[in-house]
Amino acid sequence: MAQNLMVQVASMGPQQLLALGIFASYFGLILWLFNRVLGSIQVASSQTQNERKGSLIQLFWALTAGSFAHTWFYMFQYMAWSFANFEDKNGVDVSSGILIRIANWLCETSLFEEAWAAVCFGKVNWWWSEQLCLFTVGAWTIFLYVEGSRHQIKHVWAYMILGQVVAISVASNLFYIALLSAKPQPRLEGKVAVPAKLWIPVFLSLATIPISPFTDEKTFLPNLLIMHVLIVLPLFSVSPMKTSKRGFSLSIFYLMVFLCSIPIRSSTVLNAANALPEADQSPYALFRAAWTTLHSHPAQSSIGWDIVWTTTSFVIWTVVSSTALNLFTTIYLIVATPFASVGVTAPYVLRPRTHEAPDSEIKDD
Repeated sequence: MAQNLMVQVASMGPQQLLALGIFASYFGLILWLFNRVLGSIQVASSQTQNERKGSLIQLFWALTAGSFAHTWFYMFQYMAWSFANFEDKNGVDVSSGILIRIANWLCETSLFEEAWAAVCFGKVNWWWSEQLCLFTVGAWTIFLYVEGSRHQIKHVWAYMILGQVVAISVASNLFYIALLSAKPQPRLEGKVAVPAKLWIPVFLSLATIPISPFTDEKTFLPNLLIMHVLIVLPLFSVSPMKTSKRGFSLSIFYLMVFLCSIPIRSSTVLNAANALPEADQSPYALFRAAWTTLHSHPAQSSIGWDIVWTTTSFVIWTVVSSTALNLFTTIYLIVATPFASVGVTAPYVLRPRTHEAPDSEIKDD
């Protein structure tokens, strides 16, 4: 077996070897990012003595494992589908070596672009995918920067990249664990200023989201790459947050992201509803169509369930981590999120309130 594989490798051309190398490097990158992220958590874990925090850490570890297993079940299904689809279209001789067949498939297929195209084009498909884009670009990028700075979490950028190459739900649950494991830090009192290196990339990246469904073969991938790259840049140089009477405040920043997200999301929901039969365009009909679309393609299933896991974990985190969450905000988060999406509700819930106590962390027992 091993000798046969070596013979196949020896017979490959430079392009085939490069394609295999990139594919292997993708999984190598994932392992390296997990090492970075888990290392940042392990350093802080020894400081955790609180029994309630320990229980919550176990809960988020379970959510991490569940979201990883669920989303990657469909990710591997997508890879298998893409491979079979390529061979069916090209009439590949299945008697040739499997490694050569895989190399040819990788040479002729852009998995990243193919997967995202499957989940972006189609009004109900985009109804799913936009939710993750809005959350990641808006609330999640800000949350990583602000809370990573406040709790002195190392390698905050690794959480974002891990989310992009694995699943946002996996990365977010790991970040919640990192926050629970870290030494409690008081919140800054007063007006917290947001640096330009954070708000400029966030707003520019937000602008790419409503464009995505209207791109073509030439503009789709550049627009998608801009969206992904911009939100990583500020996380490479996270600096301590400061209070200032001048500049862009964190509360206003979250509020503006919330207000920008509303028309973007509203347009998508209306477009998805209008794509339904005229006889029934009710919310129930839309959710029914969304459920059907969720299982229409393995790439759609992977990103769709990533949204479900991400939303579930965020709601749990918000409810258990804050001592200042009022009843209205809690009801709004639980009731509005299934309709508006976590991309819209998260920035509203996360914005600092002037009436909050300086430290709104989980209290020690």
